[in-house]
Amino acid sequence: MKRLLKNSLTITLILFLLASFFPRSANGQELNSSSTDIEITVSDKEQTFLSPPSDLTAEGAVVIEQNTGKVLFGKHEHLRLYPASTTKILTALLAVELGDLDEIIIVGEEIHLAPWDGSKAGLEENERISLRDLVYGLMIHSGNDAGNTIAVHLARKVSGKNLPTEEALEYFADMMNKRAKEAGALNSHFVNPHGYHDPDHYTTAYDLAMIGREALKNDFFREAAATTAMNNYYWSSGEPRFWRSKNKLLNEKDAEYYPWATGGKTGYTSAAGHCLVTFASKDGLDLVAVVLKTDYNMQWSETKNLLEYGFANYVYHVEVKEDEIIETLPVDNYASDDWGSLAVKVSSADWGDVFLKNEVNDITRKIVWDPDVLSEKSTQDMPRVQAPIARGQKLGELKVMLHGEELQSLPLVAVRDVKPKKILDILPGQPGEGKASGLKWAKLAGLILLALIGLRALILLIYRRRRRHYTIFRMY
Repeated sequence: MKRLLKNSLTITLILFLLASFFPRSANGQELNSSSTDIEITVSDKEQTFLSPPSDLTAEGAVVIEQNTGKVLFGKHEHLRLYPASTTKILTALLAVELGDLDEIIIVGEEIHLAPWDGSKAGLEENERISLRDLVYGLMIHSGNDAGNTIAVHLARKVSGKNLPTEEALEYFADMMNKRAKEAGALNSHFVNPHGYHDPDHYTTAYDLAMIGREALKNDFFREAAATTAMNNYYWSSGEPRFWRSKNKLLNEKDAEYYPWATGGKTGYTSAAGHCLVTFASKDGLDLVAVVLKTDYNMQWSETKNLLEYGFANYVYHVEVKEDEIIETLPVDNYASDDWGSLAVKVSSADWGDVFLKNEVNDITRKIVWDPDVLSEKSTQDMPRVQAPIARGQKLGELKVMLHGEELQSLPLVAVRDVKPKKILDILPGQPGEGKASGLKWAKLAGLILLALIGLRALILLIYRRRRRHYTIFRMY
């Protein structure tokens, strides 16, 4: 009886263990691998992406990646709108590119041409101020007077003429339009350096992003665009004048503060609405976001939504490093003092691009060798090159592919010289290799000796034949 009970318990335990490998639903049905529960678990684990912003009040919006200029998201990004004070990014760009930041400038009557109801940096006529401080006053306090002073100074400097004030402002507007086009802003037209409303002064969200991207190449511009406060001094009284930014994304004490923002420029007129250009960096990804004509106080949250979408979904991936060794090839016809293999490297700077995060693992590489450098022994599975090879010689191309599409083609070059075989290389062994080397040189000496003996025999034969012919001729 005890034995029967023991066997029954054993059988029951075995059945229980077996059953645990075949889970069933509450109604006794077997669970399928594609059941809802499993799908939700997998989905929750892999879902790291955000959907594109769909409820923007901005009439024009865009977020681009700085290095490439690639658009990650756009809403009417090529629609012509008014930029208001975000115009000052272009004015600052010209200042840092064409001016001497430490040059002292005498403020003139141009400050009185700044509209009375626009923002001002508090400049005084005839005061002496550096171009550096003018850019701070332009970017931090959004001074229209600073914009006019910069414009007149640069127009006279570039033209080489002491242009009248209004003519200088027109000349500078032409400079702005030319530089904007060079930056890729092809649907813009600027008539003043500060952005005060004018029907002929317009741009697009995309164009502003491209202008901002260009300005970010300058170290001082990045510093000025990130500065939120500065104390300067009135020329006449020496009293401090306080320059304070209205950019809430940069203010650590503000509820709208965005820790990844690295700079930007605000803008507002009744015609332009609320505008904002923002620069931000996170995890190696650098973005520019632009919103134009948003509803009241919505520029902050909508900009953050654009940036969060970019950071969540995209990554800047460096696929190929400068001088990266891509392949090592066997070499045919190489000299005996060579080791018969050749490293091949990329002949270019680092190459990368911005990708959706889930695309990076799909990037592939394809090598196309130059058929003129391949040896007769080369096969598709085992390419071989033929000496001589010169250092830096192009041997082929590395093609970076994604889903069958070629993204980039980079030259592949030899890292060193490979000399061809010499006549001595037909013998085994090399100098300094002991017995093998001695055998080589013994064979070489024997060949030379045989060659000399053969040559001497040939000379003697020719000599005897000529002498015999000469003797017969004389006897005749």
